[in-house]
Amino acid sequence: MTSYNTDNKVGAWAKEKLKCLNDYLSAYTTILRKQDWCEGYYYLDAFAGSGKNKIRQSKDELSTQELLFEVSNYSRQDEDEENYINGSAFVALEIEHPFTEYHFIELSSERIEKLQKIKSDYESQRTIKVIHNDAASEIQKFLNSPDINWEKCRGVVLLDPFGMQVPWGIIEKIAQNGSLEVIINLPVGMAIQRLLPRSGKFSDEQRQKLTAYFGSPEWEDKIYERSKDLFGEETTSKSGDSGERLALWYRERLQKAFGFSSPPRLIKNSRGSHLYYLLFAGPNKTGAKIAEHVLNQGSSLNRMKKNRLN
Repeated sequence: MTSYNTDNKVGAWAKEKLKCLNDYLSAYTTILRKQDWCEGYYYLDAFAGSGKNKIRQSKDELSTQELLFEVSNYSRQDEDEENYINGSAFVALEIEHPFTEYHFIELSSERIEKLQKIKSDYESQRTIKVIHNDAASEIQKFLNSPDINWEKCRGVVLLDPFGMQVPWGIIEKIAQNGSLEVIINLPVGMAIQRLLPRSGKFSDEQRQKLTAYFGSPEWEDKIYERSKDLFGEETTSKSGDSGERLALWYRERLQKAFGFSSPPRLIKNSRGSHLYYLLFAGPNKTGAKIAEHVLNQGSSLNRMKKNRLN
């Protein structure tokens, strides 16, 4: 799980996301291992990272921009490594009932070396594939793998990039598989908001990028309000709750594509700035209920109006 900063360090709030991941994966494999029809269950982390990052010691020394660059990792409280937290690879590998096979995808050569070390440490207990390539190509190969019978196998795909590297086209392909669930980072505060000017004036390139990411041009109508001034000229203004609106609309699209999706969980940094939303989507109603329970625990979204989320 990534969302990289250039210094490869993380904020203390990073543990929140990994706690959700741990809880969901643990429940997922506990249930599937009891299903006689299931021949295997697979885990794919499309932006696996390096596995371990240093915790920032002083938030006051960071700029506002730096605080928005959050790397998702999970805490392991070893006495000799108390200043480091472990990432999603460790979370997935250390659950009590492991997946049949793990696929860790990473584009960085430096991080691939560290993932290979993790693979070496776990290879006697886990079946692991470390793949040095871009996520889009490898997700397609995973979906079309001749070695996996998706009618009798299931899986979880983690999509947690730094920015907008997961366009809607990839989400649709995963949904069309019919046997996979996804956990998605919607980087509203980290990347998307920077492309949404208050004026509502976009270049063709900006508009095309956002439409490709969301898979629909409707995003613009969801967050911009248009009215006429005293002279009859149309004015455009950005909604004050644009991030929440996007998250709720994105959830609706996930529901249509997969069948089920959880209410989004907002992740903030220590200063209260909005970083991203976590969402679940999948074809199974039970999985959705579990995901909703996991994502709601301690979530700031519990304070949102329930009628807007459900």
